[in-house]
Order: sequence, then C-alpha cells, then structure tokens
Amino acid sequence: MPKLLAKPLARWGDPYVTPTGAIVQPDSINGGVEEAPALNVIQYKPQKKRSTKDLPAPPLTINAIACVFMYTMLGLGDREIADTLKITTQKLEMIRKHSAYAECFEIVTGEFISINSEMIHARIAAYGHDALSEVANIALTGKEEKNRLRGSMFLMGAGGFGNKVDQQRSVAQNDLRIVIINKEHDVRVEVDGGASVV
Repeated sequence: MPKLLAKPLARWGDPYVTPTGAIVQPDSINGGVEEAPALNVIQYKPQKKRSTKDLPAPPLTINAIACVFMYTMLGLGDREIADTLKITTQKLEMIRKHSAYAECFEIVTGEFISINSEMIHARIAAYGHDALSEVANIALTGKEEKNRLRGSMFLMGAGGFGNKVDQQRSVAQNDLRIVIINKEHDVRVEVDGGASVV
C-alpha cells in the first residue's frame, strides 16, 4: 500500500485543486469568495458571566493583576512594567505570586482556547457540505469498488445506519469498562477489547 504524505488542511476560501491540477474557486451565496470567520473583539462575550463578588480577589487587586498580566503578555520586561505602573520590582513579584494571578491566567487562557476551538469548528463546518458531497460522489461514481464501499459505509455510519457493533467497538476502543456479569459480583475488566475476570 503506498504511503500517504500528510498535507495541511485547506484554509477557508482556498480554491479546490482537482487531481489533474485544475483550480476551482469556491462558491458562496453572494457569488464571491467566502471570508474566514473573524472574532469581533468589540462584541466578544465570555463563556461564563461573573459579578465582582465572583472574582478571585477584590477589584483593586484584580486591577493590579490585570495590568501586570497585560504588560507581561505584551512582552514588557519586569523593570519596564514596574516603571510603567510606578511600583517596585518586589511589589511586581508579590502581584505575580498572588493566587488570583494564576487563577486569572487560567481563566484568560481558557477563553482563548475556547475562542480558537469555536473558530476551528466553524472553519471545519464550512467545508462540511463539500466534503460530504465528495464522499457521496465517491460512493456513487468511484472507479474502484472498495472506495465506493468505504464511501457508502461512511455515509451510512454518519446517518446513524451503520453496524451498531462496529460503532460501539470504535467508541469503546480506548475505554476502560468494568462490567458485573453475575450475581456473585464477578467483575470483567475490558481494556482495548481484551477481557479478564477479577
């Protein structure tokens, strides 16, 4: 079987390149090339709403943490941050060592991860119709029978009509399951499809 080389995913709005090298520009509702979804920072809403009483520290402490955190993220050195905020480097270290600093860092990085995940999902979803059409095309008109079969099986599985045993096996492939199999409480432990009785 020939080894396939990994290629990067197409970006939003990239043209489709056929196996012969022909370039087909993507369609959109208004006839132009669709743009990648962009985050509107002005209208951004966090995952969880909080009030001041839910903050990890009093508002004045959070203000200090926010300033130090933002300047740190922007790449300023400790001396420049201290000079800008008109505090000593010892005070700067105290702010960083405060438990709320780490908690705020985790909250902010969690929000960034969430935003990035949503944008990736949106990008993948944008290709969903074309990808499904391509699989359907292979299932219906593929040159090799094995490709038509695989395309058909994928479509059946995606529609919920696949083999239930195979679906359960694929879901539980890396799961650890403990099953009580009789009244005496013998326990079967399954790992990656193997079974043993304890």
